[in-house]
Amino acid sequence: MSSTRSLCTFSDFRAGERADGCRRLRLTLHDQIHYQPTVGKPIGRAFALVQPTSEKQPLKDEPTKVEEKVEVIKVYLQAQKKEQDRSQQSLKMLSDEVSQIKEVRYCLKSLREQMAAKSNHRTEHKMQLTQTGVNRGHCALTSLSKQDNEDKQEIVDEQERDKMREVSKRLYSQLQEAEKRHQEEKDKLQAEAGQYKRQLSEQSDQLKEAQVNAQQQDQHIRELQRLMGGMEQESSSLREELMTRESELLRLRELKEEGQADRERLEDLEKENAILKEKIHHLDDMLKSQQRKLRQMIEQLQNSRMVIQERDRVIKELEEKVAFLEAENTELRDQMDYFLNGQRPNSGLLSDSNAQIVYSKPLKPSTLSNKNLPYIKVIEIKS
Repeated sequence: MSSTRSLCTFSDFRAGERADGCRRLRLTLHDQIHYQPTVGKPIGRAFALVQPTSEKQPLKDEPTKVEEKVEVIKVYLQAQKKEQDRSQQSLKMLSDEVSQIKEVRYCLKSLREQMAAKSNHRTEHKMQLTQTGVNRGHCALTSLSKQDNEDKQEIVDEQERDKMREVSKRLYSQLQEAEKRHQEEKDKLQAEAGQYKRQLSEQSDQLKEAQVNAQQQDQHIRELQRLMGGMEQESSSLREELMTRESELLRLRELKEEGQADRERLEDLEKENAILKEKIHHLDDMLKSQQRKLRQMIEQLQNSRMVIQERDRVIKELEEKVAFLEAENTELRDQMDYFLNGQRPNSGLLSDSNAQIVYSKPLKPSTLSNKNLPYIKVIEIKS
C-alpha cells in the first residue's frame, strides 16, 4: 500500500515583532511530482579485499658463543652462508605464495557470498512486487518509477556480475600459477633433501672406515709399546752384564802380572766386552727407531681422531639439514592438500569460535646456527 505525501517548509519571521506579542509563520507546500523517489540501499553484506597478515613470526636468532676452548677446523663458511641465504629466500617466496593463495581463496569466497546475497535480494524484491501487484491501478505512477529503478538496478547488477566474473577468472588464474610455483618449489626441496641424504650416507661410510683404521692403529701402537718394553728390558740386562764384565776386566788387569792364563782370560773378556758394546749400540739404535715410529703412529692416531670428529660434525649438520628439508616438505604438502581440498584458510579457522590453538612453538636447532626453522602451530577444531 502506498499513500501520497507532501513536504512543507516553516519560516519564522522575527524582524518585526507585532504589538500583541504573536509571531508570524509561513507554511509552503511542495508538490511530490517534482521529487524523485529515493533508491533504497541494497540489503546484504559488503566485502572488501583485505590482504591477511602473515601468521609466521620472525624467529629470534639464538646467540652464538664467541670463545670456545676447543680446537675447531675451518669449514666452508661462504658456501654455508650462500645456502642459508638461498633457504631464507625460498622460505620468503613460499610465505608470499601462501599469503597470495589465502587472499585469492578469501576473495573468491567473498565474491560468491556477495553474488548470493544480491540474488536473494532480487528474489525478495520480486516477491514484494508480486504481492503489491493488486494495487497496481491505484499507484500507476509509483509502479512506473519502481519499474524504471528495477531496470536500472538490473543493468547495474549485470555490470557488477560481469566484473565479478572477470575478477574471478583473474583470481583463479593467479591461484593456478601460485599452485604451480608451489609445486615446483616442493620438487626442488625434495631434490635437495635427496642430495643431502646421499651426502650423509657417504660421510657415514667414510666415518666407519676412519674408525676401523683408528682401531688398527691403536692395536699396532700397543704391539710397538710391548716390543719397546722388551727391548728396554734386554738393554738394561746387557748394561748390567757389561758393567760386571768391565769390573772383572779391571780386576784382571790388576792381576796381570800373575800369569799367562790371566792374559788369555783378559783377551777373551775384552772381546766379549766389545761384542756386548756393539749389541748395546745396536739395541739403542733399534729403540730410537721404534720410538720414532711410535711418535709417528701417535700423531697419525690424533689426526685420524680429529678427522673423525670433523666428520661427526659434518654428519650432524647434514642430519639437521635433512630434518629441516623434510619438515618444509611436509609443511608444503599439508598446505597444498589443504588448499586443493577447498577448505577455509588459516585466518578463517582462527576466527571461528570452535577453533583453538592447542600448541604453538618455533623449532630450535641442536647446534648453534643462524638458519630459521619452520613455525609449528597445532590447531584443534571442535566439531
